[in-house]
Amino acid sequence: MLLLIGIDGATPELIERLTSTGEMPALRSLMRHGVYGRMESSVNHDPCSAWSSLLTGVNPGKHGVWALRNIVPESYQWRMANSRMLRAPTLSQMLTDRGQEVGTVCVPMTFPAREAEWTTVAGWLAPSIEAAGFAHPDSAASLARRRLKDIPHDLRLGSYVAAGRYEEGVELAVESMRARTALTLDLLGQKRWDFLAVNFVELDRVLRWCWHLIDRKHSDFREDVFAQHGKLIATIHRELDAQIARLVESLGPDDHLMVVSAHGTGINSRAALCLPDWLAHLGLLSYRSSAGGAWRRLRNSIGNGIDGICDFLRDILPESLRGMIPDPDEGHAPIDADGDPWIDYERTFMIPTPGGNLYLNHEDTFPGGTVSNGTCDRLMLDVTAKLQSAIDPASGGRPLEWAKPRERVCSGPFVNQFPHIITRWDQSRTVMGLTATGGNGRVQVARPATGRIPSGAPSPLGILIAAGGGLRRGARIEGAKVEDVAATILHLRGESVPSYFDGAVLKQAMTDRMLEQVPVRILQRDPPRIIESPERIEAASEAVASRLRALGYEL
Repeated sequence: MLLLIGIDGATPELIERLTSTGEMPALRSLMRHGVYGRMESSVNHDPCSAWSSLLTGVNPGKHGVWALRNIVPESYQWRMANSRMLRAPTLSQMLTDRGQEVGTVCVPMTFPAREAEWTTVAGWLAPSIEAAGFAHPDSAASLARRRLKDIPHDLRLGSYVAAGRYEEGVELAVESMRARTALTLDLLGQKRWDFLAVNFVELDRVLRWCWHLIDRKHSDFREDVFAQHGKLIATIHRELDAQIARLVESLGPDDHLMVVSAHGTGINSRAALCLPDWLAHLGLLSYRSSAGGAWRRLRNSIGNGIDGICDFLRDILPESLRGMIPDPDEGHAPIDADGDPWIDYERTFMIPTPGGNLYLNHEDTFPGGTVSNGTCDRLMLDVTAKLQSAIDPASGGRPLEWAKPRERVCSGPFVNQFPHIITRWDQSRTVMGLTATGGNGRVQVARPATGRIPSGAPSPLGILIAAGGGLRRGARIEGAKVEDVAATILHLRGESVPSYFDGAVLKQAMTDRMLEQVPVRILQRDPPRIIESPERIEAASEAVASRLRALGYEL
């Protein structure tokens, strides 16, 4: 069998340091007895997009999922990512179609669980363990509900961090990891699997909210806080390593193991939060009233203040009264289904996304489009040049690493649904503002929105570790990308790799003898056309959105 273990947010620098010092002995042993390398995430390193590429072997332009929030074609509405949006077959489907026994546990982009031949316990996008589509078949659903009933399906750590209760947040993450391990071991004991995947999201949640504890370049880093709580980052890594060790013990001598993180973690630069006001300063984004931007900022500031009050009351009130205080993460108002209610789309030329990318308000893309075919190229060049020259006044540096047209970073039939300008922002420091130089030569500074903001964010590099028969020992591999995982798993399971894949079998991870005995086989075929009912997609999206609103996401 092949066991795939996902550890969302695992960052190469941290993993390499902690394995070298002996704090992650299980991973250190796997690196010594197998192969290790840094792995490039999907182009926007969004977890939903990255996992979609990992599961399908293709780039976002072919599987159709750009991020957690995806624009609904020909509208200003956003749709939450879910499994019904995938437009390419997944590993589970391909292996099952070839007669193999397959299961996935808490893997992203598996909600709703498909009523198919493989076993699924959905990942964190599922609204709850009681939701329809949480798991399939019923026996797996019953087992998962027993194991996971006492832990949250996704971790809400913002309130713990805001109140300085870091230890409690990490303890919750540890409890969650142990429960997922127990569920996976239960499934491993039920039958002989050909392929089983399990994902741990807890490390990602801790690093996102606690990155400022350990990164001295973060504007929120404090030596006293680091001295008191900084060791918790090593604690969560050690616990994750212990859970991996438990799973490894269940494997036989002929089994294969892959440990992957589809993305890493780095500083949340907050540059993307500056973009709405940055565009407004340039006259490219207009609000419905002159006070629209101010109201937007005020709403976030008030929300942040309310969060602090709630945290304070939770600390001073007796336990019998704490339950009456609303969760601070639930205090943020969602954006209207028709788009941002503050934006006047009839006078707007560029629309920012949460990840810092930009849509042209193009007449062929949006119902109130203001950008014509004749002006779009010039506008894209102009905006790209202004982004590249924007400076953070606090540091004097330029936060943008690069900005490219979507066609240069993705390919496939769904590229036209993605932002027109794709950006990558420097994650070496937090951004205090972005300069915007208007047509009159006046320089203004756009500040990031306020509110409860994670100190960490997904970064472009994750990790890949593989061990088992036919794989090299103690080798370092270079140039791996997230799409390569699906191709490599298919090969290790004795299957051919579809020619439409963007990923390739990682031959450098394999011995010459294995490649001679089991040569890579390519199956010539076009990408299959997958059609899903828009109503079913929308129903799944709304189920995800309802849950995320309750978790405090700004939707």
